[in-house]
Amino acid sequence: MSITQLIMRTMPFFISRLIVYALFGLVSLIFLGLMIGLGNLLFRWFDFAAGFFIIMMIVTFFTVFGVLRFVERYFLYMVKVGHISVVTELLRKGEVPEGKNQITYGKDQVVKNFGSANVAFVVDKIVYAAVRQIQRWLLRIGNFFNFIPGAKKVIAILSKVMEVSLRYIDEAILSYIMLKNSEMTENGEEENDSVWKSACDGVVLYAQSWKNIVLTAAGIVAFVFILNLSVFFISVFPLMALASAMTSSAEGAAILGYFAIIGAFIITSMIKRAIVDPIAMIAMVRTFQLNIKGMEPSVDLQQKLLNVSSKFKELFNKRKGERQKGDTSTPNNKGVTPST
Repeated sequence: MSITQLIMRTMPFFISRLIVYALFGLVSLIFLGLMIGLGNLLFRWFDFAAGFFIIMMIVTFFTVFGVLRFVERYFLYMVKVGHISVVTELLRKGEVPEGKNQITYGKDQVVKNFGSANVAFVVDKIVYAAVRQIQRWLLRIGNFFNFIPGAKKVIAILSKVMEVSLRYIDEAILSYIMLKNSEMTENGEEENDSVWKSACDGVVLYAQSWKNIVLTAAGIVAFVFILNLSVFFISVFPLMALASAMTSSAEGAAILGYFAIIGAFIITSMIKRAIVDPIAMIAMVRTFQLNIKGMEPSVDLQQKLLNVSSKFKELFNKRKGERQKGDTSTPNNKGVTPST
């Protein structure tokens, strides 16, 4: 199934994200407008009010993105992981069960695979940190080729590509966890493999196939960069024109121009999170699934990763701890997702 088909088949998730981020962006811009109005009053009352503007800009920026992180962590995380589960099922079988709303199905799969969104969030964060450490290790290996003319520039570009794509690779590994559980359920096998084991195997498989995956990552980085830049410039110029029309003072127009930049940044960020991120996630999940198909995790590579990544070792230890719990549990406890 192509990326375009996956986008069209999972449109309910895009619509849900678009509604949430549009509302959040609207509230943020209203808040920004109130800050501009307050700052403008201060500027009229006091000639030295530039400092007030700078303080309000800082407060506005951190307030907006602090609240955004809260919204994404507690309200949209389940939607994101649900989207991953539906994409995984579409890649595996080409369809999701009939008669079920996609978002409801996605949430059910999150609970089935992880027990709760909180457990999924913990797995996600540890996987993210582990992959970050492993990517640095892979790039250090590449540094042996520094003697080749131009190699440093290539490694620097590759480093940037891998850094930006990192946020989508951990989502691809979450999809692998769901894939393994679905395959075991369908084959009637006992789910002895915990979430933590599947996470470990997914990280190892990424390290085995990272060269092929990085090509898709490069395309994703270019797509994200071009779209973000386009949206920013499309939105910043009208906002700056509006800002300059609000005051006849050159200093006031300059300060309001900084608020216009914050407004454009908010709009760009909302569009990226609502539309660009899920498309990039779909592309990375699809590439990861295609590249690891039929591949088994390398035990030798796993041992190397244990030596170079403390976060991967943490994943591995959780896997061992879960296995020991499983050995002493009753049959009724099989398949219970670990809690943290």
